[in-house]
Parts: sequence; structure tokens; C-alpha cells
Amino acid sequence: MTLVIELRRGVLASRTGRKPGPRPAAGTLERTVVDDEFWTALERLGRHRLTTLADVDPYGNTVLRGQAVERMVRELESSDLARLKGVGHEAMTALLAWGLRCRSDSSLRIAFSGD
Repeated sequence: MTLVIELRRGVLASRTGRKPGPRPAAGTLERTVVDDEFWTALERLGRHRLTTLADVDPYGNTVLRGQAVERMVRELESSDLARLKGVGHEAMTALLAWGLRCRSDSSLRIAFSGD
């Protein structure tokens, strides 16, 4: 089951109070595509420990921002990612890195698109 995971920047509705200069890029900043490796990694780490990722809809769209990203980061930081190998490890470490970026930039979000 294919899952597209993207780090996205949202478009701000209001331009008031914006600093001078070019507008930050909006849309997809980074993308990774995984198959069953994501779900295998989730099972190996324990769905009960990664409840935010366990709630991702494998057939639809899920977007994480704000508190949901904060929760995902805490869950991933408390997991033993070294137990994973290959694409599963790469996906989970990318999600952790993206989550940390989202913490410092409220216009960022993580989007999951399933089959």
C-alpha cells in the first residue's frame, strides 16, 4: 500500500504584518514515497506507542500540524528508531526531522496521502 508523505508550507491568507522581501515558497517542500515499509516500521516500533502515526488513513489524506506534530515528535523521540532498517528507518527519521522543523515554523505541516 503506497503512502506519499510530504512536508508542506501553507499559504498565508493575510499579507498584513509581513516583512519586506520575497514571500516564502508555498506548497510541497519535500516528499517521500513509501510502500509497506512504513506500516512495517510502525508495527515494529509499536502502534500503541506511535498513536499519531497509527491514526494515519492508509486510503485517504491526513494532515498533521500544530499539536498533532508536537505529539508525533514526542512519540518518535521516545521510540528506538535504531531497531529499524532500510526505508522504514529513513521514513521515520525523516518524519522526526520534519516534525522538528514544523515546531519552529508554524506554516509547515506534514501531509500523508494514501492509495
